[in-house]
Amino acid sequence: MKYRRNEPLSKHTSYKIGGPADYLCQPKSLTELKSALQFAKNNKLPVAVIGSGTNLLAPDEGFRGLVIKFGQALNGISIKGSQVTVGSGVTIAQLLSILAHKRLGGLEFLASIPGSIGGAVVMNAGAWGDEIGKHIIKIEAVTKEGKIRTITQRQMHFKYRSSILQKQPWIVVSVTLKLSKKKKTVLQKMIKNYLALRREKHPLGQPNCGSVFKNPARKLAPLPAGKLIESAGLKGLKVGQAQVSKKHANFIVNLGGATAQDVTQLIQLVQKAVWKRFKIKLEPEVKTMVEF
Repeated sequence: MKYRRNEPLSKHTSYKIGGPADYLCQPKSLTELKSALQFAKNNKLPVAVIGSGTNLLAPDEGFRGLVIKFGQALNGISIKGSQVTVGSGVTIAQLLSILAHKRLGGLEFLASIPGSIGGAVVMNAGAWGDEIGKHIIKIEAVTKEGKIRTITQRQMHFKYRSSILQKQPWIVVSVTLKLSKKKKTVLQKMIKNYLALRREKHPLGQPNCGSVFKNPARKLAPLPAGKLIESAGLKGLKVGQAQVSKKHANFIVNLGGATAQDVTQLIQLVQKAVWKRFKIKLEPEVKTMVEF
């Protein structure tokens, strides 16, 4: 396994933002993942873990340590009846394509979300009124010490865009899901429709991280985050080369050369403006890369 030196994180995030990591590796197996953790331990390196980098804001100064990226690694898929075990590096698009071919449904709502399954589980990704946590039986994870741990759905403490994995130093290596039989043509049509909605509503032509803010609880706000931001007159607001999207206000896009500082300052301006107008505190959904 290759350890890249001074690797720009901007190459590994959908935002195209981020300074160099001292080391970056892409383990292709559980053995290589354990080897990477041992490498970090032997060299006393802090560790950060990323998936496809689609919901991540990497710091301008980079990361002083080892970044472990999954991407296409750990990409096995095992199907037994309606139970599917998926490696954390499998992309959502890959999984949905295979499931449709096998006539297994339940996750079509994820078609509007980029990234890997591992990242989707950590964030309890969801759309159109559903979320991945509802379909999970268990996950397999590796601890910082390199030990395997099985975590059940109940132990995951899934909530809106949240799971126990955001608080514990565990790395997802596989996810076991409970799905249901559906016609292949029905699944393909549903996936196609969700993708069309995404293309219509989201600024896919510009680097972004997806939704920047969580939608407030309905009892606190009558509108989702994007509509609150739009109603506050913030569409098109810029800091440096970061801009509140003119197409969907809950997206901040990189116009070219935006920095993490630009994005962070813009997030803070949006929060202040929405609070001033509606007395509603917007909570960021995008994650800043931190030590594992």
